[in-house]
Parts: sequence; structure tokens; C-alpha cells
Amino acid sequence: MVRFLSKNWPIVVGVVFAMALLAFVFTPAHVIQLAFEGFPQPQGPVPDQYATLSGAEKTYSFQSLANPNRSIDKSAEELFSQSGGKALLIHHSGALAFEHYGIGVEADMQLNSYSIVKSLVGALVLRAHAENRIASLQDPIGNYLTTLGDESFRATPIEDFLRMTSGLAFEKGNTKSASDAGLKGPDQPSLNPFGGLGRLHMLGLESVNDQLVIQPAMVGRFSYQNINTSVLGALIAEIYQRPLSDILNQKIWQPAGAGIAQWRRPDRSSPVTAYCCLYATPRDWLRVGVYLLNNGEPNAPFLPDDLWRAFLGLDLPYEEVRRGKYGLHIRHDVLDRPGEPLQGPFAYMFGNGGQIIYLMPSAGLVVVRFGRDIQLLHSTLYSAWRTLSPSAAPPIQ
Repeated sequence: MVRFLSKNWPIVVGVVFAMALLAFVFTPAHVIQLAFEGFPQPQGPVPDQYATLSGAEKTYSFQSLANPNRSIDKSAEELFSQSGGKALLIHHSGALAFEHYGIGVEADMQLNSYSIVKSLVGALVLRAHAENRIASLQDPIGNYLTTLGDESFRATPIEDFLRMTSGLAFEKGNTKSASDAGLKGPDQPSLNPFGGLGRLHMLGLESVNDQLVIQPAMVGRFSYQNINTSVLGALIAEIYQRPLSDILNQKIWQPAGAGIAQWRRPDRSSPVTAYCCLYATPRDWLRVGVYLLNNGEPNAPFLPDDLWRAFLGLDLPYEEVRRGKYGLHIRHDVLDRPGEPLQGPFAYMFGNGGQIIYLMPSAGLVVVRFGRDIQLLHSTLYSAWRTLSPSAAPPIQ
């Protein structure tokens, strides 16, 4: 064999080259494009084709609490360093109480939301309902998206897509309990360029229209599927007859006083990726978290009170939340560790690798955490609370 190869190496090289050329020629264009782009990076700069959210003309200026030199709690520092933390910000009782960044991370760096942005898409659906653009969350999706999917898909209520119980089984092996769904990588780091998610990621919803089929056995069962958010993003764009990025900018980003952000899209002519990859600074993510926690401004609420309470899960049964629950495109859990001063339910927006925004209305608390790896969900909140001084953060009874 060695002698054959040594005597015929030009032929062997030619055959290998020809096979590689044929493979290249017959490989779908989106596969090649995805190979060049790779898995979405955790921080900017981002490519020029990303959609820009212009943000507010003047960003919201945080009030600061009396102790700007507050030291991070020891347990919070350990969690942060062990998980490759990049940013930890704490907003409490109307003021920025604490801000901490990892090595090499600057406050003005734009960090990737990954799936955090899903919750903002869910909030926009509720806003559309509040504006009577969606008559009822029980309306079939086909009332608004008339050409997508088959008959069973078009008959599925909008709320089922919000709760990830639609019966779509687009991403195999993604059926999990609501308590751990996505906590081990909702954004599919192994993104298969030849699979349905690869097509969706590069070519958009229309490219997988033939796969928008409801599985009867899955209806009503929780299954974390990125495509549910893609459907809701298309719904919002159709209802408002404007790009999803423009609606998010107008309805949430600008009113929150957030600055310029970038949202991933495959190319300049495509819609943004509704389920992933909005790049913004940690302070802007905090501004958005505070805006949602406060339900907008007193004279300009983001949602009617009942929808706001439903979004934050304020009226959910305690035991149901205690087990971990996926609500209206946002997650819910509860702090109940004995001996800890901070107790009670909270909502959180979660993205791949442990990017997270906690919302805890009972404590007037918003915590933003970005990093390389997932941090312990409850311990992050407990340690963030211990970072606050007693005068700034009295125990919650």
C-alpha cells in the first residue's frame, strides 16, 4: 500500500481533491455559511448584518446606593470566579446597589443574551394582547399566521407556544421537566448544520415549514423547543407588520432607557433569530430587568396588572413554583433554604451558559449575571443578597 501510494500520489491527491470539490458543490449553502459563522459567540463585536436596536436617545441613569465601594460577598465571589463570571449587577429598592466585572470584561461590552431574549419575545406577545392586537391567548395561531404549518399547527392556541406545550417536537431529545429545561444548554451548542435547527438558524421559519407539525401525544406536555419562540417572533412581526427587532426596540428597549444593541440574523435581508443572541451591555440588561419588574412607568405601564402578574407568576400556587415552572416564556422558582434571610418566589430569564436575569418583586430585587458557565441558580441569589449591606438590604420575612 505504501509503495502504491508513493508511486501514484498525484492520482491519490487528485481523487481526494475531486471528492472534496464534489462535497463542497453539493453541500447546502446554509451549511457552509453556518460553518463559517460557528456557534454564536458570547460577546461582541458582532457581524455587520446584525439588526441594530437604536435604544433610547438618553440611557436611563441609575441611582446609586450610599456604599459604592461595597465588597462582594465571599460566596458570591467564589461562585463568580469558579464559573468564569463576566458580570454581576444588583439593583435593589430603586438603585444600583452593586456592580462587578470579571477579568478583561468592561462595563460597555455587549454580551450575548442567548435564550434570555426568549422572555422578551414572550412579553411582547402579552403586550400585543394588551393592545387588542391578539384577541385572546387562546386564539389559534392560524388566525394570524395563515400560511405556516399544517392544519393541526394552525389550530394550536398561542398560549401553548408561550408555555412550550404546543406539541411541536422539532428538536429531538429536548423534552425535559420545566425545572431543568434549558439549564444544560437550551441553545444547542452542538448545532447540527444538517438538522432542522441548523436550517431554522440560517434560513428562517419558512425553510422548515414542512416540519411545523403537531405531535398529538406531545400536546399539553412541556417540551423546550426553540422553534416555539420562532413562531411567536413571526406572530409579532405579522401583527405589527414590522420587524421583530423594531417592535422590541419600541415596546421594551427604548422605554427601559437601554442603549444600542445588536440582534443576530443570518443576513441583512432575514428576520432576527427570535430565540437567541441579542448583544447588549450588562447595564442595559439590568435596565430591561428593572423595567419589567416595575411594569414600566407608573403613568405608562408596560402591561395591564393582570397580565404583568401572570408574566411574573405572582399568583402561581407556591408548591407548583417550588418544583420549578416554565410560565409564559419565563421561568419560576422559589427561595426556601432554611436560615437564609431572603425567602420567596422569583422569576428568571435564562440563557445558555448561565446568562440570567432574576426578577424578585417581593424584595424589589433585580440581579443580572453573565459568565462562561452556569452558576448554581439559588445560591447566586442568596449570595447576591448577602453582598448588600444590612442598611440597604433588610431581611425579607
